[in-house]
Amino acid sequence: MLTITKTGFEDNGDYTSTFYSVEGTVALAGDSIWGDTAGRVVTVRGITLTEEVYDDDDTAYIHVTVQHDSTWDIYTDSGFTKAISEALQMDIDFTEQGMQDDGLASMEVYS
Repeated sequence: MLTITKTGFEDNGDYTSTFYSVEGTVALAGDSIWGDTAGRVVTVRGITLTEEVYDDDDTAYIHVTVQHDSTWDIYTDSGFTKAISEALQMDIDFTEQGMQDDGLASMEVYS
């Protein structure tokens, strides 16, 4: 289980960023299509939500950056997605594969 604490907020005019420190680990489901994640446990250190509202139709896009201690191949693991979604109480999913990095998961609010 992950425990998150809001640590900051920044309004840059075109977008806002909310910063969270995180304590806890995620037991991966083992179903990543990119690597063997079975039995792996990932420590999550921080989450940043960056929200941009588009003026033309008032829709918002929220990018979620997750700092962790694992490799990029946790991409598509449903256990990771579920844990981040539950911690933020939002429906979160990964962005594209090319945006993943060791120690940093690129995700977004999925609606």
